[in-house]
Amino acid sequence: MLRIGRVGHDGTACIRTAVLVMLVTVAGLVVCGRAQAQHQTPSPVVAIIVDVQQAQRESSAGKALIAQRDKFQQSLQAEFNATRQNLQASDQELAKLKGTIAQSAFDEKAKALELQVVAFQRRTQVAVRALEKSTEIATAELMNGILGITGEIANEMGANLVLPKQQVVLHQPHMDVTGQVIERLNRRLPTIIFPVPVVDEPSAPPTPAKPAKK
Repeated sequence: MLRIGRVGHDGTACIRTAVLVMLVTVAGLVVCGRAQAQHQTPSPVVAIIVDVQQAQRESSAGKALIAQRDKFQQSLQAEFNATRQNLQASDQELAKLKGTIAQSAFDEKAKALELQVVAFQRRTQVAVRALEKSTEIATAELMNGILGITGEIANEMGANLVLPKQQVVLHQPHMDVTGQVIERLNRRLPTIIFPVPVVDEPSAPPTPAKPAKK
């Protein structure tokens, strides 16, 4: 069965790397802001912890993102299953014609079916990339909301270091602000508009010109 690739709600490896970089950036902005404002010896390190994946998974916007992505994926999957079944039926019908029609006519039908299969494969690949692109756009909006709110909470708590929970072995419970992040995110960004995947029809390969009859 044809399967359309999923993009998990926790993102690709690139997205996870971007999360770490953005968290460090948030912490850096907090530190720089205080240093410029106070012009004094840096304060002791005060850290907070946030579970970005949990915020993505449990927030209203994160759940909306997953639901919309799955809806588009199921629609594309149904379309491709129907096309695949039609192609299989055409292949079976073609096999029955073997030896019952002129070889030239059979070859022409076989070539036409082959072109349909190639076009189907190209459309599948385009659809997968389109779904991935839409997921990346929606995930970026969600991440912007999570990291922006994390920066606000860091300022309010006087924290100058933000750490992803997956990188922390031990910590005090009050350091984990994930619940606060989710609560604020639900108020400010209750849903995500998932871009409709644009599945452009790939251009068909040029048909070889038939030699002119002499």
